[in-house]
Amino acid sequence: MFKQIKYFQAVVRCGSFTEAAQECYISQSAISQQIQALEQELGIKLLDRKNRKFSVTPAGEYFYKKVWF
Repeated sequence: MFKQIKYFQAVVRCGSFTEAAQECYISQSAISQQIQALEQELGIKLLDRKNRKFSVTPAGEYFYKKVWF
């Protein structure tokens, strides 16, 4: 779960799955899958995805601010 949290933080910080994936040295699809797995594990939706854009949910904002590695 540690890596998944780092990936989530990178996506929020970068504002882009592609840029976060480059920063984390993994593919864009892999980072998306890892965040989906994190959401399933936590049982909450962290990001609202629409087409190629996303927004951070209120739960995602809270999680981002409270969980730092």
